[in-house]
Amino acid sequence: MRPMHLAPVRLGRAVLAVLLLLAASPLLAYTIYLKDGSSITARDKYTVQGDTALIVFPNGSQTTLPLSQIDVARTKSANASDFGSATVLRGPAPTPPPPQGPRAPTLGELSAQHRNQSLPPPPPRRPPTAQVAASAAAETPKGAARTSAGTVDFLRAPRTPLSRVDLGTALGEMLRAHGVSNASLFEGTEPRRLLVEVTANSEGAVFQAIAGAAQAMLDFEAKQPRAIEGLELFIATDRRARAGQFLITPARAQELVSKQLDLTAFYLKYVEF
Repeated sequence: MRPMHLAPVRLGRAVLAVLLLLAASPLLAYTIYLKDGSSITARDKYTVQGDTALIVFPNGSQTTLPLSQIDVARTKSANASDFGSATVLRGPAPTPPPPQGPRAPTLGELSAQHRNQSLPPPPPRRPPTAQVAASAAAETPKGAARTSAGTVDFLRAPRTPLSRVDLGTALGEMLRAHGVSNASLFEGTEPRRLLVEVTANSEGAVFQAIAGAAQAMLDFEAKQPRAIEGLELFIATDRRARAGQFLITPARAQELVSKQLDLTAFYLKYVEF
């Protein structure tokens, strides 16, 4: 059996799939086109704050992108019939505005910060006992490689076709419903997990993949309680460069969907290296 490819990884077709989905939905949406050829589905038009664009996803989560990454002309043309141009905030206000918070960190900065926080101190230099070695081997899923930080490496994990096609079909529909159309599904590195591989070439696309996977996890749990333990989400560029990997459990998904954590905080807390 071949792996279930929900859509080609090429962004042009992914954009088409998103547009078709939005056309069938009764909810309004705003498509933001980026200069690298990818696109982001937002709840409404972005807001320009200086040289930064504030973007609100359909689930209410927010992120920011440098305005220079957005193909303004194409975005304005594609959405002009429904939304017009973006709102630009500039000029003095009648009353002093509140102090502007620090700019949102980039994914690269978040990754570096997470690595600095998550790496444990080196263990004492002593030869491992047979008991310790056996315990470590038992904790590592069969055939799963480890990253330098000791987590299971989803990039090098085996791509095993799903044994239950019905699970893949149902989850695939939920992912597409939440804007994640360029994903492939495989057996997870542990029982009752599914490995979801998504291609994303911008920070906005990475955040949309995380938000969409969290929503899909909760939808799936509501329809088939405890059928799976969680989603192993691996995000990479079309050149197979890592953009992040996460274990999305129902509890973690609820933190994001209920806005206990915003997307930036979720990324920082749960990204694995």
